[in-house]
Amino acid sequence: MALKILATGDIHIGKKSSSVPLNDEESATKNTWEKIVNLAIKKEKADVLVLTGDIVDQDNRFFEAIGPLQDGFEKLKQSDISIYIVAGNHDYDVLPQLIDPERYDNVHLLGVNGKWEMKTFSKNGEKIQFVGWSFPSKHVSEDPLSKFDIAEIDSNITTIGLVHGDVDVPDSKYAPINSKNFSTPPVHAWILGHIHKLQMKESEPIVYYPGSPHALSAKEQGIHGPILFTIHTKEDIQIKQIPVSPIRYENLSINISDKSDEARVRDAVTSKLYDDAQSKIMDLENVSFLIYDIKLEGWHSKIRDLETWVNPIVDDYDQEIDTTEIRLSVRKILIDVQPKVENLEKLAQGSSPAGVLARTIIALQKGETTDFLDNLFEVWKSIHGSISTASTYQPLRTTERFQFEQNPESKEYILKECNRILAELIGQKTQ
Repeated sequence: MALKILATGDIHIGKKSSSVPLNDEESATKNTWEKIVNLAIKKEKADVLVLTGDIVDQDNRFFEAIGPLQDGFEKLKQSDISIYIVAGNHDYDVLPQLIDPERYDNVHLLGVNGKWEMKTFSKNGEKIQFVGWSFPSKHVSEDPLSKFDIAEIDSNITTIGLVHGDVDVPDSKYAPINSKNFSTPPVHAWILGHIHKLQMKESEPIVYYPGSPHALSAKEQGIHGPILFTIHTKEDIQIKQIPVSPIRYENLSINISDKSDEARVRDAVTSKLYDDAQSKIMDLENVSFLIYDIKLEGWHSKIRDLETWVNPIVDDYDQEIDTTEIRLSVRKILIDVQPKVENLEKLAQGSSPAGVLARTIIALQKGETTDFLDNLFEVWKSIHGSISTASTYQPLRTTERFQFEQNPESKEYILKECNRILAELIGQKTQ
């Protein structure tokens, strides 16, 4: 008989998704936790729920998390579902406080204080060995797998490893794991936490980041939900993702070349936006809010006007997709549009202001530099450096934050302004 494990992590109970147009309760992660509990009990009828750390956002979320988390534990206990957990960097201290082993004998927090631990799950004559390691403090600079010391693993029983950490990021402060070390212990599958995007390696041993089940920001795009592992034997493990996040973030690039006026630009944006949402309709199970970041591409003769034309889309666009009750909105519009120039390379050979701007644009696009561009970065550094040294911003100051030459924000801004000014210069010549 197969055993079913529903696995997730990085729920961050106590947080809400950003940029949701309405102050809707669905944007709170505690509600996604409730969905996962109900999914395990009712739809999937799981035998085990695995949680791979950062279940609670931080220790100051204790009182926000205690009710929903323990209510879920109780429901899972009543349904005879066992829970195996490891703590992450966000909940290393608060998770042990929230788990009452006498009240919830179905809940097993593995690897407390950074010590590897094994517990065996048994049901209907089938067994799974769970080995786990939990964060002992907020920062851990050593690979926890380098200290794997469990000798009593039975090689005849399916073994699942649980750990929270950064894979192949050797300078990470969050348990840097060397991926080569996954093959050292006799473990058939590893389920990880820390990375919010689904990642997998299906060769032996299986290694899975389920990702966060609830998308929290525009950085966390695409489908989010727990992973269901159906274990027939240690060699036969079936895996599928189950979408549960009520929020989904997406990027969309739109070419607005030849869209010469405000009405045509807005129509191009809203129609492409709606068409893209429609194309995803089969993948929007459980989604209530579909939120886009849009990039405008191509060429245009009125770059200065574009921002005025499209800003109302960010502020006011809110549409329902057919009869699905899925709300469609726009978080941000990036204008990455070039002036209408027949030959930018040829224009860049000239010494006029337009030629200087053309050379600067080409350099930025190629990741190169010019004397003029170096001067622009120096001005940027001076302006933003004076802001950063003001006492108001003192807590934000770090060495890495102000490496301006490598700052994507500065490059994005300078490229945008060069394109805008060049379009105006060319426009003046054609009038």
